[in-house]
Amino acid sequence: MFHSTPSALRVGQVLEIAFPAFTPRITFLSDRELTVQIVSGHNAGFTDAVEYEAVEVRDGLVMLTWQEHIGSTIVHVLDLTARIAFTAVTPAKGPFMRLKGPITVIGSTSPSGAPRIGSSSDDTI
Repeated sequence: MFHSTPSALRVGQVLEIAFPAFTPRITFLSDRELTVQIVSGHNAGFTDAVEYEAVEVRDGLVMLTWQEHIGSTIVHVLDLTARIAFTAVTPAKGPFMRLKGPITVIGSTSPSGAPRIGSSSDDTI
């Protein structure tokens, strides 16, 4: 079984990634659930709440993955130091996508002292 490690991501944190064709907003609701909302571009208005996995590969580099309820699979490699995302999407319909875009931290829905994602010693992914 894989054990998560604490990551630079925090519960309550809100990120936007400006891909060329669309911009998702990702809000971390807990250490297991997030919401994704397409705020501009292709599929604007799409929203889903999903379970996710986040693994800190090294300091400031996080792999974030989930599967949406419509069947799309998302894999982000987030370089939080350089603020850039490298993303692979297998959509429910359509061709495989490889994307790259800048990350903007647009806020937090909880106090700055919120727990780091994966910080519980009992947390497994």
